[in-house]
Amino acid sequence: MEKVKVSYILKLSVIGFILMIAAAATINRVISALSTISMPDLTGLKLERAQKISAGMKIELKVEDEINSPIYEAGSIIAQDIQARSEIKKGRTVYVVVSKGFKLVRIPDVTNRPRAEALVMIKNADLLEGFDTIIASPFIKDTNVISQSPDAGQEVPAGIRINLLRSSGPRTKNFIMPRLAGKDTLEVFSILKNKGLHIDSLSSEAGSTAASGTIIAQSPQSGYMVNEKSAITLKASINENDLRLKKRIINISYTSESATPQLIRINVLSLNGSETVYNEVAQPNDPVNVSAAVRGQAVVQIYGGIELLKEMEFPN
Repeated sequence: MEKVKVSYILKLSVIGFILMIAAAATINRVISALSTISMPDLTGLKLERAQKISAGMKIELKVEDEINSPIYEAGSIIAQDIQARSEIKKGRTVYVVVSKGFKLVRIPDVTNRPRAEALVMIKNADLLEGFDTIIASPFIKDTNVISQSPDAGQEVPAGIRINLLRSSGPRTKNFIMPRLAGKDTLEVFSILKNKGLHIDSLSSEAGSTAASGTIIAQSPQSGYMVNEKSAITLKASINENDLRLKKRIINISYTSESATPQLIRINVLSLNGSETVYNEVAQPNDPVNVSAAVRGQAVVQIYGGIELLKEMEFPN
C-alpha cells in the first residue's frame, strides 16, 4: 500500500513539473508578444508627428541624416533603417533620414566627358545618376557622354536623376586570327597593326631551331575570332649565340596631346620580354622621356588610359 502511495505521488510530481514548464513557456510567449510591436511606416510623416507615434509605441527615434529631396517637403521623413511591418522589441532605436526640402540647382553640361568625370560633375551639382545607355559611335570616344537628359543649363530640384547616353566607340570589327607561327616579330607587328589589333605580351624561348625573333606560339590560335579588345600573346624563338640579340638601350620620348592631365602607359615588347616602363599621369604638353633595355626588334606601345595612342618600331 505504501508503494502505491509513493508511485502515485511521483506521478503527480511529474505531471506537476510538466504543467509548470508548459505554463512558463506560455508566460514567456505572452511576455514576448507584449514586448514586441510591428514597426510603423514613418515615411512621409513630419518628424514631430513621427516622434509622437514612436513615443506611444515605446520606440526611440533618432535622426541619422538630413538631405535635400525633390519629393518630400522639409521636415518629413524620407527613409527609416527598419522596414515597415517588421517585428521589433519595444525600446528599439530607429534611425531616420529627414528631408531638408528641395533646392534649385543648375544641370551641368557633361556631354563629351568621360563617364567617371560626368558622374563627379553630376554628384557635385547635388544630382543623381539616372539611366545609363550605351551605343556605338564612330565619332565619340569610348565611355564619353553623347547626350544627357534633362539638358544642361536647366534649373531643377536637387536630387533628380540625370540620364546619360554614352558611346562604346566605333562598332567592333571582328577578324579571323591569322597564323603567325614562322613569321618574323616585326612582320607580325605590322600584320596585327593593319587590322587594328595589338599585342598584349611577348615572351621568348631558347632551344628552337627557328631563327631568333621567329614566332613559335600564339594565343588566340589561328582561326579564332578576335577584335581590337582581344588580348594577344606571342612567344618568339631566341638563340643566345645570336650577336644581334645583345641587349641595347632605346630612348622613348612622348608628349601628351590631351588638353587635360592623362594617364599615360608605355609598354615595351622585345625578345627581352614585355615591360611597362611608364605608368603615370602626364600633364598637357609635358614631355615623357624614358629608356628601356631590349633585345632584337622592339615595339613600343603608348596608351592614354586604355586607348592605344601611338606605336613605334625599333628594328635591330
